[in-house]
Amino acid sequence: MKTFPNILIVDDNKELCISLGDILEEKGYPAECVHKGKDAITKSKKHIYDIVITDIKLPDIPGTEVVSEIAKILPSAEFIYITGHATLNSAIEAVKQEHVIAYEIKPLNLDHLLSIIKQIFRRRETEEKLRVSEERFRELAENIPDVFWVASPDFGRVMYISPAYESVWGRTCKSLYEQPKSWMDNIHPDDCERIITALEKHVQGKASFAEEYRIIHADGSIRWILDRAFSVKSTSGATDHIVGIAEDITERKKMEDALLQSEKLKSIGTITSGVAHEFNNILAIISGNVQLLEGTYKDNEELMDILHTIKRATNDGAEISSKMLKFTKTVKDTTEYVPFDIRDLIKQSIDFTMPRWRNMAQSKGINYHMDIEGMEKIPAMLCNPTELREVFVNIINNALDAMPDGGCMSFSTWSNEDTVFIRISDNGEGMTKEVKKNIFDPFFTTRMAVGTGLGMSTAYGIISQHGGKIEVESEIRRGSIFTLQFPIAAKADSLKEIPEQKKDTKSKCLRIMVIDDETAICEILDNYLSGRGHLVRTVDNGTEAIMLTRNDDYDLVLCDIAMPEVFGYDVIKALNGLDKRPKIGIITGWGDEVKPMEEEDMKVDFILRKPFDLSDLSSHINDVFHTD
Repeated sequence: MKTFPNILIVDDNKELCISLGDILEEKGYPAECVHKGKDAITKSKKHIYDIVITDIKLPDIPGTEVVSEIAKILPSAEFIYITGHATLNSAIEAVKQEHVIAYEIKPLNLDHLLSIIKQIFRRRETEEKLRVSEERFRELAENIPDVFWVASPDFGRVMYISPAYESVWGRTCKSLYEQPKSWMDNIHPDDCERIITALEKHVQGKASFAEEYRIIHADGSIRWILDRAFSVKSTSGATDHIVGIAEDITERKKMEDALLQSEKLKSIGTITSGVAHEFNNILAIISGNVQLLEGTYKDNEELMDILHTIKRATNDGAEISSKMLKFTKTVKDTTEYVPFDIRDLIKQSIDFTMPRWRNMAQSKGINYHMDIEGMEKIPAMLCNPTELREVFVNIINNALDAMPDGGCMSFSTWSNEDTVFIRISDNGEGMTKEVKKNIFDPFFTTRMAVGTGLGMSTAYGIISQHGGKIEVESEIRRGSIFTLQFPIAAKADSLKEIPEQKKDTKSKCLRIMVIDDETAICEILDNYLSGRGHLVRTVDNGTEAIMLTRNDDYDLVLCDIAMPEVFGYDVIKALNGLDKRPKIGIITGWGDEVKPMEEEDMKVDFILRKPFDLSDLSSHINDVFHTD
C-alpha cells in the first residue's frame, strides 16, 4: 500500500489555497492550508509535512524565513516556492536555500507542479525501500557469526564490515575503516602471498575466490578462515565493489585433523596387527619347541639354562608385539578400568620423574618448578591408572626435553557435569608447525639419539581408549600446552568376582583335532598332547577340518583364526552346528582382534593367544572337561 506525502500550502491568496488543496486531495495527496508564515511555522511544530509549498511574499514574514525555520523543525521536509512577482535575482536567492527543490511562477502550471510532487513521492518511496533494505541487511550481517564485508575493487576503501570481525580478527572495525588493508597484517606469513595473489586474480576476472588461510588473532592464537569473495559489476561491466564472507573454520579444522590422525592410526594398526600375528606365530613355534625340550631334558642343566634364555627371549618378543598393537588401538575397553582421582595419577607421575627433574637437574645446576596449585577437586573417572600414568610421564619427559636450561611446568584440573579436564603447560622451546602436526604419529621423534617416537603415539592411543581427547597449543619460544579431557565415571563399576579356582585334575583320554596352517605348531601340539595320552589329529586348513568333523566325533577342537581360504570363524560356526558339538578352543596370533563370541553359532570354550605356555593349554582342557 502506497503512502503519499503530506503537503502544507502557505499562501495569503485563500482562493488559490483552496483550489490547489482540492486538486492535490483529488490526486491522493493529503494537503493543509495556512495563510501566514508564522502560522505555518507553528503548525509544523505539531505535524509532520513532507512538502511545503510557500509563496515568497507573505503578509507577516518572507517565505524565505518560513523555509529556514521549518527546515530546522522538519529536517526531512522539501520546499517549493510559488510567486507572482518573479525576478531573476529572487529566483536565484530562493533556490540557494537548502531543501528548496523548485521555483514556480504564478499562474501555476498545475501539470508541472504535480509532476514535481510525483517525482518527490517516487524518490522518497525508493529511499524508504532502500532504508528498510539496509536495516534488514545490517540486522542480518550483525547477527551472523561470520564476517561480512564490502570493499572497493582495490581494497583501498572498506564500505562495510560486520561486528563479527572484532571477535574473529581481534581488531576493531574502526581500525579497518581507517586502514582498509590492515586485515592482511593478521594473515599468517606462510599464507599471505597466496591470498593476495588469489584476490588479484579474482579482481581481474581470472578466477573465483574461495580460499582457506590462517590468521594470527590479537591474543596470539592461530585461527583458520574460509574466505569467499564475489565481484559486483557496474552497468559498464567493470568491477564496482567486492563482497565477501569470511567464516571461522578453526573447530572444523581441528576435527579434520583429529579424524585424519585417527585414520592414520587405524591404517597403521591394520598393518601392525598383521605383522604381530605373523610374529606371534613364529614365537609360538619357538616357545612350543622350547617347552617340549624342557620336558624331555629336565636333567640336563646346561641345556635347560639355554632353553630358559630362549624362553625369556620369546616372552620379551611377545611383550614387544603387544606394545606394537597398543599404540594403534583406539577402541575403548573398560574391562580393567577402576574409579580413580586423576590428580593422584598426576602427582604419582611427577614423583616418578623426580629423579630427572630434581635430583639429576640440580646436580647440573638446573632448576625446574612443578606448579600444582591449579589442580582443583574433581570427580573420579573410570580409567586404567597404569596407562594414564604412562601418558603423564611421557608429557612431563617431553616438557623437560623442551626446557634444557630449566623452567616451569604447571598442572591444572577442572570439570563440568560430565567431563574432567587436565591442562599441562610448560615455558620451554615450543614446537614448530611441522613438529606439532606430527607429534602423535608413530615413530616420530625429535630426539634422534634417545627417542623411539612411540611415546606420544602410545599416549594418543591410551587417551582414545578412555574415550578422551587431547589438544596441543604450541609456538616456538612460547612453550606448549596440552589439554586433555575424559568422561567422568557416572558410577563405579562393581568389582568383578574372582572365580573359584577349580581343582586341577588330569583329563581323560580325549579325541582332539588341531587346526592351524602353520604345520610346525600342529606338530608341537601333537607331540605335547599325544604325550599326555590324547588321540590327536592335525589339519592345516579349514575346509578339510569341516569335512572330518562331519564324519567323526571329536571331544575337543583347537582352531586357529587366520587361515587361507576358510577362516577359523567359519570352522567354529560349523562346529557349533553339529549334533554332537565338541569343546572348542581358539589358538590365535592376533592380539585383541577377536570377534565377539556371544552369538549362539560362534560360542567357544576358551581362547589362547600365541605364544602360550603349554601348561596353560592343559589347564584350559582340564577346566572344560573337569568333573568332581
